[in-house]
Amino acid sequence: MTDPFDRDLARLAHSTPPATLDALERRVAAAIDAGASDTVGLSVRGLALAGGAALMLGIVGGGVVAGRSEARARPVEVAALDTGLAPSTLLLGR
Repeated sequence: MTDPFDRDLARLAHSTPPATLDALERRVAAAIDAGASDTVGLSVRGLALAGGAALMLGIVGGGVVAGRSEARARPVEVAALDTGLAPSTLLLGR
């Protein structure tokens, strides 16, 4: 009994590739080269703009978060279960 999947794979292995695949790599490389020369300046400017926007969002977002958080002094407890910290962080002195 032959598995349909194995049968289809064997059929594909013995068939000849279609003529439309001839020189496909050359056509794709030519299309990439033609498209790359048109957008070199645009991609660098776009990357710089996106980087600047991300930096500004990070600065503004960090400022908002820093303004909302308060530093609270907590008593240091060496072996307490209600500290909310993992036991390994107690070794670091936190």
